[in-house]
Amino acid sequence: MREALPPVVADANASVRECSPLALLMLASGLVEMATPRPLDSWSGRGADRPDGPSVFESFAASGWPSMAALAVAVATLHSDELLSVRLRIAAEPNLGSGPTWFSTMDRIEIIDTVVHSDPLDDGENAMLSWRWPDGTAATLVLYVDHNMGTIVKDAFALPEGASAVAALFDKLGDRHIARNAIDASDARARIADAIKNTDRMIPPLETETWPTSRPLVEWLLRHLPEGGTGYVRPDWSSSSRDQLIDEFVGSSFGDIEGVTRAQVRELVDPLVWFACDFGPGDPLRWSPVSVEIVLTDWYPRKVFNAPLAELRLLPRVLAGFVRFSHARRDIPAELTDDTLTAIEHWTDEFVRAISHPGRSPFDNAARLARMAAGFDSGAFLDEFDGDEFDGDEFDGDEDPDDTFIRGAVDELEARVIEFLGGRAAYDALDDVPLGDVAFDWSQIPPGLADAVGETLSLLDRWAIDLFDVEVRTIARSVLAGVIAADPSVFKRSPRADALAAAILGFLLMRLTGRLSAKDRRQFPWKVFTQRDLATAVGVSASTVGSRSKTVSNVVARADIVWPSILHSTQRRDALRTKQLVMDWRSAQKGNE
Repeated sequence: MREALPPVVADANASVRECSPLALLMLASGLVEMATPRPLDSWSGRGADRPDGPSVFESFAASGWPSMAALAVAVATLHSDELLSVRLRIAAEPNLGSGPTWFSTMDRIEIIDTVVHSDPLDDGENAMLSWRWPDGTAATLVLYVDHNMGTIVKDAFALPEGASAVAALFDKLGDRHIARNAIDASDARARIADAIKNTDRMIPPLETETWPTSRPLVEWLLRHLPEGGTGYVRPDWSSSSRDQLIDEFVGSSFGDIEGVTRAQVRELVDPLVWFACDFGPGDPLRWSPVSVEIVLTDWYPRKVFNAPLAELRLLPRVLAGFVRFSHARRDIPAELTDDTLTAIEHWTDEFVRAISHPGRSPFDNAARLARMAAGFDSGAFLDEFDGDEFDGDEFDGDEDPDDTFIRGAVDELEARVIEFLGGRAAYDALDDVPLGDVAFDWSQIPPGLADAVGETLSLLDRWAIDLFDVEVRTIARSVLAGVIAADPSVFKRSPRADALAAAILGFLLMRLTGRLSAKDRRQFPWKVFTQRDLATAVGVSASTVGSRSKTVSNVVARADIVWPSILHSTQRRDALRTKQLVMDWRSAQKGNE
């Protein structure tokens, strides 16, 4: 005879049984997330505390209580482990009793609407997915993607209403500048998946009232959307396009700023364009109260060291002029421009303090290591630290940093460098000696592909020398041999030698120049710095270079390539400097113990 449940458990059972399918799924989502291991568990300290999901969920199914069996079915609906889901449904069915019919139809949904609500300043957007069950009951997921934080998921929740009702609610609550646009279902899936991937890179892991507890529910809905869509695409601003934009601003009435020469305006706006193109969402004309706060209180003080202090103090005036210029180009409503300019005024004092008293303690540098490990400036290792020194004498002991967090951040940064280099052995033996002129390795090439590879190699050699240097040619040769050895079908999918040669160089560009500022690029001896410029130089469409470069990247990830052989000496030099910074920080920590 089954024992009676304690009153508290019985009440919970009743509430589960009496709730709606959406409420049950939201409850299940939190439980599934609680029991799902995540890559950054070590940062939150949650890994050891996560319950054994399968055992817990199977106990729900076999409890003998219809309400708990229904919860097990909700878990089975959301869980990505198909075998576990089948087991839960089989175990739960005898215990469901004569509950509501939706107990057995929770997984049968139809997506009926996909829309995006966005604001003119592009700080973020709400992606909305509406669906309905067989009985006509509708619900809508509202997922907020924050572009200023790196195009990440900041909140996600579901409402028991259809698309039109939710839209009406947001019309009442939102401001009049919000735009509502339909989005292709496959694109919605790709965008949200991109945002989740970006969120997974955040250290420490992001937690809000609704995220990540809603993650299993979101990912379940994504599985009901078609694949093949286009995710978030960063605008590709070439070096020439950036220079042209700066020229237009400096030469315009907006660039006529009291107390600032045109030459100073040019020097100060150059890093602003660099920030907007390479660190924000990619649009140098996108400025909002939040983005100017980031620039003034964090990014500019950390990144720009080569200007005199007196000149740096002029930056807020130049930023205000550039905001006016950018908003005029984008036809932004005047009241939003005023809000952004007010934010500049508000944060100017903080900016002046930041550039006047730059941090130089080991804790400050460790915090910067943590920011780097968190994914900022992920295209380079060391531009965070120009001008910084690890000097134990400057650490006065007054700071009380979170040692566990900082130590973990440094460990994470070292792990990323090791992964970038291809393993611990490469990290231990790392040097920055430039690669010489190494001949192509024909031993890896199947005889039947010799002609096609030879044609590709000829183009690759010529373009690498014309546009880059001997070291890039050696790296490109190594990548070509490794790609063909790992996946000869690249020629079957697209037999064009020029497309593959351009794609290999495009892949190398992504790895080599992702975080070079416009000023750095002008000082570099290469002739191209973006895939678009490369495509123009070699006569291949930019879309072909972009798509095929991704193919090359995927193949390289699984190819049997000795990684140091495809890393430029500048990359290995940065890695060496990072390695030294990590060693110095650890040494300073030991000295302080």
